[in-house]
Amino acid sequence: MESLEELARRTADGDLEAFGAIYRALLDPLYRYFFWNLALREEAEDLTEEVFTRCLAHIGDYDPRKAPFRAWVFRIARNMLVDHLRKSARRERKDAARRDPGQPPVAEALEEEERRRAVREALRELPATQRQVVIMKYFSGMSNVEVAAALGKSEGAVNAIQHRALRKLGDILERRGWRE
Repeated sequence: MESLEELARRTADGDLEAFGAIYRALLDPLYRYFFWNLALREEAEDLTEEVFTRCLAHIGDYDPRKAPFRAWVFRIARNMLVDHLRKSARRERKDAARRDPGQPPVAEALEEEERRRAVREALRELPATQRQVVIMKYFSGMSNVEVAAALGKSEGAVNAIQHRALRKLGDILERRGWRE
């Protein structure tokens, strides 16, 4: 399997099949990144597609010497998320009609949705950088090197941020009665 960096080079040379491979490799991690930040399926889908649109439009600007391709893409995603949240704060949101409906109201599905809600709410209590590190690492499957490049931090800083974030997240969840 080709690396994302090689696929990016081929895409920049006009190979759209290579971009298809990039799309397949990064679709789920990007969607999870947006969904865990926003909790709105429709917005997560829209922003994920917009990342791919921007990525394709600017792939010729990608320089593999500066960052891994995955980190470059997630930097685009993070910038889009920040812009989206700023715009959302200015307008009235109609979340109820767009929230993820989840599974049918079966006890197991409800419990799982309650867990996701508890984690999402606890994540909101973390400082922004800690929240981004946790979501990128655990929900988008990025390595510390990729997270560091996406956030413009050192790998050591990401390790420290991750440690503090997980400890604080655990404290928040325990305080709310989640001891798993």
